[in-house]
Amino acid sequence: MRSLTDRLATARRVAPQPRARAEDRAEELARWFDARLTMDGPGGAVVIERSVALSTIDLGALATLAPACYFDTETTGLSTGAGTVIFLAGLGWVRGDRFIARQYLLPDYPHEAGLLRAVAAELAALPRMVSYNGRCFDLPLLAARLTMNGLFSEMAGLPAQHDDLLPLARRLWRRPLGGARLADVESGVLGVRRHSDCPGSEVPERYFGYLRGGSPQLLAAVLDHNLQDIVSLALLEAEIVRLRAGAWRTAAILDRRGMAIDLLRGGEADAALELVEDSAVVCADPAEGVALRRLATRLLLASGQVDRAEGLWRTSTRRASLDAVLSWIEVARIRERHREDLHGALEATLAASRVLDLTFALGRGGGMLTIGKVRLQVDARLRRLRRWVAAAERRAARQAATERRIA
Repeated sequence: MRSLTDRLATARRVAPQPRARAEDRAEELARWFDARLTMDGPGGAVVIERSVALSTIDLGALATLAPACYFDTETTGLSTGAGTVIFLAGLGWVRGDRFIARQYLLPDYPHEAGLLRAVAAELAALPRMVSYNGRCFDLPLLAARLTMNGLFSEMAGLPAQHDDLLPLARRLWRRPLGGARLADVESGVLGVRRHSDCPGSEVPERYFGYLRGGSPQLLAAVLDHNLQDIVSLALLEAEIVRLRAGAWRTAAILDRRGMAIDLLRGGEADAALELVEDSAVVCADPAEGVALRRLATRLLLASGQVDRAEGLWRTSTRRASLDAVLSWIEVARIRERHREDLHGALEATLAASRVLDLTFALGRGGGMLTIGKVRLQVDARLRRLRRWVAAAERRAARQAATERRIA
């Protein structure tokens, strides 16, 4: 049995080398990436600057917007709690015909305050910041780290306008692409192919490996991943500008209903109506076609175009199908509520009943459960409209009798 003295002697022989000082680590990292080292008080960051050429089309689209800083972070975890640190912040902006990217890399934890000051100053220099899920993750984490380091004035200087592109990407592309991750939108919409990318799940472990004494080369793929993220933000915003300007007419991949909602929010009601009407006519999915026509109907009725709204549904009543039945019901609803024409509404509902019988006879309406649900809906409307028409006729007869007596 080995003695305690022997075991301690062995442990001393294999003990790891002392960890390099934070300043030495920062200088080594800067030399490795041929970057500059910026120091601010006790902390600092390695600053890697690169530029990417943008097409004239993208530059023209972005020129219509307020200047922005495109912002993305790489962190030691996926929470915004106190234990998560930003070890890489990528910032980019358009300058001339180039996209300038500036990445702030944290050499070690003692340098964090310096990195945060530099990043906050870059963001404060422009009136707008653009991110992808930054409203829920990047910005809250940045604010938390600024608070933890007592940098309250830097936090107050962050831009007031923050455009998070993730909610818009979900609205425009999640359904046709099956997801709205930045990688999904890059490949499906922007045509970006990442040939040697670092998966996001590997990013924290690469940084931890570097801190444990690994080569700075571990971080090279993380830097490239972050660079592509901020470049893609600029390309994505340029694509959104083009879509809003009318490129939706030729877009191969687009959620038309989501695009219409976006146009409405931007005050482009006429363009939204044109999009919805065109999409409703050519839509292959019956359920989606009904949803698009309902959206168009709301737009038309809000602008007083009742005839046009009814015509939008009449085009779908020419074939024996459940879609035609539902279209007749919508016609009846428009006549009842917006024309105050009870007789016309009753005629449309009777037409819906006849088409439903024909649809069932031809076997086009799906199963008995589906047909039964629609039949209940049609019959309930028929009973109500017949009562109301009969009541209206009685009132008209009494009024006519009263007028004859007076005469």
